[in-house]
Amino acid sequence: MRRILYRYSRPFRGQVREGLLLCLKNREKEGWGEIAPLPGFSRENLDEALDDFLRETYSLPSVQFGYQSALLDLDDPITIDSIPIKIKTKVGHLKLKEALETVKPIPLMRIDFNRKWNLEEALSFAKHFPDVEYFEEPLLPGENAKAFPYPVALDESLREKEKPSYPNVVAHIIKPTMHGFPLPKAQKGIDFILSSSYETELGIYQIAKLAHRLKIPLIPMGLGTCHLFEDTLFEEEPYVENNTLHFPNKWRLKKEKVQVILDDGV
Repeated sequence: MRRILYRYSRPFRGQVREGLLLCLKNREKEGWGEIAPLPGFSRENLDEALDDFLRETYSLPSVQFGYQSALLDLDDPITIDSIPIKIKTKVGHLKLKEALETVKPIPLMRIDFNRKWNLEEALSFAKHFPDVEYFEEPLLPGENAKAFPYPVALDESLREKEKPSYPNVVAHIIKPTMHGFPLPKAQKGIDFILSSSYETELGIYQIAKLAHRLKIPLIPMGLGTCHLFEDTLFEEEPYVENNTLHFPNKWRLKKEKVQVILDDGV
């Protein structure tokens, strides 16, 4: 089996997002994956992920996601046209007053605090949004989670040993790049929502295909992040219309945008 590994570096919110695109070739078949740990959130960095892949240990979450995605493409090739999504509103970087002035209530909003607010701030904000779908990670670690009665989604907490004791957890946000394979099991009565870690268009496509393979109920996924990048790595681009992310029917990589760092079939 031939392995080709491309390294990319692209502008992202005044910084640079880096990662690896993996292509596995077996005769006429081809499988793709992405290995792109997210700085500040993933437990591994890109150099560690690259080393893990080259050693063929596949022990790190981002490597497991990228490698297994490519293998699944080889063994069980599927295509999908679209997937329902929902773009959440982030308020963790704002002060309470600024957030209340900026964010306007919309039914079934998803609001992400990124674990940045104390209990008093979160309660003061939440009471203005009675029709929210959920508040994602509303409290700073160590705050009294039991005193926050509103619907909550867990994200970062799922990757920690001790989880906060929110009384009304309604969703788990699962990020394959950070969780690796196998993914955590879905729990009865709690929505299982796959979400991106600012991967490329291809990585998001692989997450969408994973949702299809796992037969996850069509709850809108957290995959609407393509528009945050200043450039594209592929000739074709996904697009969002009516809360649905539409994928192209082919993926042609812009070779001038990437660097080949491994090709063991040459």
